[in-house]
Amino acid sequence: MTLTVLVCVHSTNDFYDNLLIESLKSLEKQTYKDFKTLIVLDQCWNKTENRIKNEITIQYNIISKNIKDGLSSAKNYGLSNIDTDLVCFLDADDLYVENKLEKQIDYFINNNVDFLGTHTLNRNLESNNFFDSCFGINQYIEHDEIKFDIYNKNVLTHGSMMIKKQALDQLNGYNNIKGMEDWDLWQRAINNGFKFKQLPERLYIYTLNTSIDR
Repeated sequence: MTLTVLVCVHSTNDFYDNLLIESLKSLEKQTYKDFKTLIVLDQCWNKTENRIKNEITIQYNIISKNIKDGLSSAKNYGLSNIDTDLVCFLDADDLYVENKLEKQIDYFINNNVDFLGTHTLNRNLESNNFFDSCFGINQYIEHDEIKFDIYNKNVLTHGSMMIKKQALDQLNGYNNIKGMEDWDLWQRAINNGFKFKQLPERLYIYTLNTSIDR
């Protein structure tokens, strides 16, 4: 199955460029290598693209949006340029654990699923400490458990997800709901019969308190 990792970034200074480069370097370290990377520069300053070109060694494509009108718009713009079977998402201040893509694509190949997440580690950037997310490693693993609670709380981490592109196309991508575009997508997907699963491993690293206003 073919795979694209979509990275949407709005960077206006060195701090966010540094986070982006660190995120992209976590892609360089993946044990699974057969994927594409698409980077959406969402009204970034001039230095961001040069930093990527000078410091990142994996193959990638860059497309630019000159007007920032929300993260959902940036994601939909990226999705309109993707034709692979599967899509993963990497937030531009977060990290993948080295075997994340390998674990997920192996599961996709051998199982019937449309949306596949993983549990997360949280990172405090100031102290560089890592700690478990608020959900236990065996919580929200199976579809029925996810479905039961998804209307009351967002039990999934968007950046951890691997999703069939066909499912995203059928759902018309993301609605423009600031801060909740992912939660809205999960609910619409479940309402339309798509199957969810979450791996009981912490394979995504979520960085706290760095999100720029989207």
